[in-house]
Amino acid sequence: MSQLKVESVTQPPLPPEIEGWNRRWFYVDKKHKEFGYSLSNAQPRMKNAVFLNDITAVVVFDEYCFQVEAKTRKFFLKAESKTSAACWVKTLERYRTQQLLYEKHLASTPIAAAKSIEAPEQSSPPREAKGSRRTNQRSDDRRSRRAEAKRRSDHVDSTPVQAWSMNSDSDDDKY
Repeated sequence: MSQLKVESVTQPPLPPEIEGWNRRWFYVDKKHKEFGYSLSNAQPRMKNAVFLNDITAVVVFDEYCFQVEAKTRKFFLKAESKTSAACWVKTLERYRTQQLLYEKHLASTPIAAAKSIEAPEQSSPPREAKGSRRTNQRSDDRRSRRAEAKRRSDHVDSTPVQAWSMNSDSDDDKY
């Protein structure tokens, strides 16, 4: 019996036995802070999404397989490459770590948290005075690059990942 316990601690958990994988395109929606999937890459409407804040764990099974655990469901995922799997795990873990640190910070400063909830910060008025705006080509280029980066970040990011979910939701209904 003690040998079994030692083995289970020294060996990584095995992925669940699954008959077949269903191809899904998983996304992180930065704007709505959600993680979910779509049935096709051409139609990026998320299905069965969970809030990133609700992710409680990311468990790695091997170089391709990992599990994303949320408060309401679990996703068993198999990436198409080791790099893709590592990227997903790293990204989701980094978000979880940042969220935990933020919650810890809020808990340690209840006055600041209450203040931000009661009266959200107002944006400061623009600093530029009339005539002080730069009009050279470089600043315009920088502005357009920033605008393009902002536009891209407002869209859902996607990476195809083969997945199977424990939840018995039906995927038959198309959007």
